[in-house]
Amino acid sequence: MNNNFLICQLSDIHFTDDLKKLFNQINTAEQFKKTVNFCNNLNPQPDLYIMSGDLIHDKPEYYKNFINIANRLQKPYYLMMGNHDVRNQLQKFISNKSLMDLNGYINFSLNNYPIKIICLDTAIDNMIEGEITIETMKWLKDELSMDLNKPVIIFMHHPPINIGSQLFDNIKCKNGNEFLQLTKEYQNISKIVFGHVHCKFNKNVENQELLSCPSSSFQIPIETKSIENPPMVNSGFIQLFKWDKDLNLDIHLININ
Repeated sequence: MNNNFLICQLSDIHFTDDLKKLFNQINTAEQFKKTVNFCNNLNPQPDLYIMSGDLIHDKPEYYKNFINIANRLQKPYYLMMGNHDVRNQLQKFISNKSLMDLNGYINFSLNNYPIKIICLDTAIDNMIEGEITIETMKWLKDELSMDLNKPVIIFMHHPPINIGSQLFDNIKCKNGNEFLQLTKEYQNISKIVFGHVHCKFNKNVENQELLSCPSSSFQIPIETKSIENPPMVNSGFIQLFKWDKDLNLDIHLININ
């Protein structure tokens, strides 16, 4: 690793099989292949990838082909839970069991880098909205208390706040306020990053910088009001986080289409 450290985030891939278009609109399998090829041509290459949930769309049989394509990435990748994932099936594809906590939630931290990376499981089985369990909240507090001087970035799937969307504000992280009451006590948290919303969003809440990662497969306009056949914009993004030796975190959103 050189003086710079580069994280690439992919979110809300919603992988299906090659023959099925999601909502008869987007071939997410082809889009994921395109995303992986795009990532493999980045220069410089990221040090690692964070895939922040909704890896597949509901059907666990999609994981096998999803993983086969993800394995084409030239650097390590880390998988997170979203509301369209299936926890007990996703667990089978995570060979490093330290990336799951004792309760089976996919909560983990990466500590061997210049910036500490914390990834939270906010998914509730068979539900669209999210929640951080009591056990996860305790785990998070313990992780944050380990080193108060090291900078931290937190990745989660569900946003802990309203973003002004009639669709997504009803299915955010239900106890996001409790989460933010905890995180505001730690001044070394650089960013809190979420997926789920399929659009670009950022806001400062009590001196905490929150931002979204748009989908790598398709976007949903923030004014969308119904989850039934939502309008989908055929445009995918990745998000890069560059941490340099001067302790600066630069964020770049890149359209891959």
